[in-house]
Amino acid sequence: MSTSRQRPVDTRTLATRGAGALAIALVVNFALGWIALSQNLLESTEFFKYPGIAVWTFLGIGGATIVYGLLTRRFIHSDRIFVRVAVLVLVLSFAPNIGLVLGTDSVTTSEGIGLMALHVPPAIVAVLALPETPLGR
Repeated sequence: MSTSRQRPVDTRTLATRGAGALAIALVVNFALGWIALSQNLLESTEFFKYPGIAVWTFLGIGGATIVYGLLTRRFIHSDRIFVRVAVLVLVLSFAPNIGLVLGTDSVTTSEGIGLMALHVPPAIVAVLALPETPLGR
């Protein structure tokens, strides 16, 4: 399983996919943020702000793009491995938000859930847009 792939994804192609994924994930996360904020779905908004949404979405998609590029250079079944890694990272990414809810009096459960919800669109977009075969099929 660790033999090299014949043709890793081209850097330009990877950058284009990553930029497209970022644009889609930002639109979706800004829309979710706007809905949550305009409908007063959150009891607190200490961490739930647009600049933070943009930065964390960028870091998520940027990290996913780099990881996918590295996997294509190292493994034959990089698409399947990438989807598994993306799911694992998504689940692990909830831990800091849970820590905020449990460890900070100013962060409410609704804000923690809202923050966790913002992790899902970039993960979905990444596994659909970056691999050669969406969802690693």
